[in-house]
Amino acid sequence: MNSGFLNIWKPAGMTSSQAVGRVRRILGIRQIGHAGTLDPDAVGVLPMAVGAATRLLSYVPGEPKIYEAQVALGTSTHTGDAAGRVTARSPKWDLAVSDLADAAQWLCGSVWQIPPQVAALKIGGVRQYQAVRENQSVWPAPRRVRIEPLEVIELIPGGWRFRAQVGSGTYIRALVRDWAEILGVAAHLQQLARIQVGRWIQSGAATLEDLEAGWEKHLQRWDTVLADMPQHALTGFEFEKVQHGDTRVLEQVAQELPGIAALTFEGRLAAIVAGPPYRYRVVFKEGM
Repeated sequence: MNSGFLNIWKPAGMTSSQAVGRVRRILGIRQIGHAGTLDPDAVGVLPMAVGAATRLLSYVPGEPKIYEAQVALGTSTHTGDAAGRVTARSPKWDLAVSDLADAAQWLCGSVWQIPPQVAALKIGGVRQYQAVRENQSVWPAPRRVRIEPLEVIELIPGGWRFRAQVGSGTYIRALVRDWAEILGVAAHLQQLARIQVGRWIQSGAATLEDLEAGWEKHLQRWDTVLADMPQHALTGFEFEKVQHGDTRVLEQVAQELPGIAALTFEGRLAAIVAGPPYRYRVVFKEGM
């Protein structure tokens, strides 16, 4: 089986794209994509699709995203993390857990968040981080994000540790920035680990070294990842028609399809369809 999904534990010091490149070399397979970018200094769960499964990435559940992070109190940086230059300082106050929890209430729920200036988002066709490097003034547009729950794990010397469950598009660096502003202190994100993305969790993640020792045993079938997607079993005759994109099959089974569904034949994925009106979104001519 050369198609499926991998739950990768990305190490620090590597971009998500570099991690994909490393996996390509290990597997000897070019067609690999990832879901959910991680900052280079962050570690954590990075789902990847291999082979034909890359065509399913947009259907893979990407939430909840759960992070555990450590905050350094006393300095703010232009990137919002430890890699940036210091932009502000404040005394290292002795914050109580109650102080942090009270401030966290203002950050929970569906809230507006301004992304960090140093980010991969594009403004006018230019990556924000590139514009900052060229000393341009970058003001990213606010976006609606969901943060809940946001829990303090513990106080530590010079900062605190927390866990956050967030929706797509949320920046933990920006969350720390806003949290510090509410508290009236300078702080930045010191360490970050993503411990869950949808069905993928830390305990099931494979390191790059694990893949080098034998990647095949870590490859997951499509139906383990899309387990919540309704399925409709085709007959052999229907499967042959689906292979050629015959829409009459959709007309015949439409009443049994709940919005979006996977059409299968003998355990193989034949197509992803959505409607009404029902259309083929992805077709695998040989099944997957």
